[in-house]
Amino acid sequence: MEQKRINFDPEYADAIISGQKVTTVRKGIKRYPVGRIVDLTANSRPFARARIDRVVVKRVRELTDHDAKLDGFENRDRLIEALERIYGGVGDEEFVTVVHFTVVDVME
Repeated sequence: MEQKRINFDPEYADAIISGQKVTTVRKGIKRYPVGRIVDLTANSRPFARARIDRVVVKRVRELTDHDAKLDGFENRDRLIEALERIYGGVGDEEFVTVVHFTVVDVME
């Protein structure tokens, strides 16, 4: 099923709005159509809209410090810690979907 919104923990909203966080890493292989405008939500409430720019599927072991920085984290270890907190365990061989986006509108 194609995604029409991306839900975030509320703690990430400011980093997204400020442009510090321009990707999201999701566990599993997800479908996000490039070019689509989607709602960004926290606690299921929209806080912004964004265009999907690029979608990359890779294994957890392939995530880099660069991936982590685009996602608003200091380094790969911090990103992995966040993924484990959100999803429970994540193994090196599991797939993740890295969604690159650009905020096009911020809700009041």
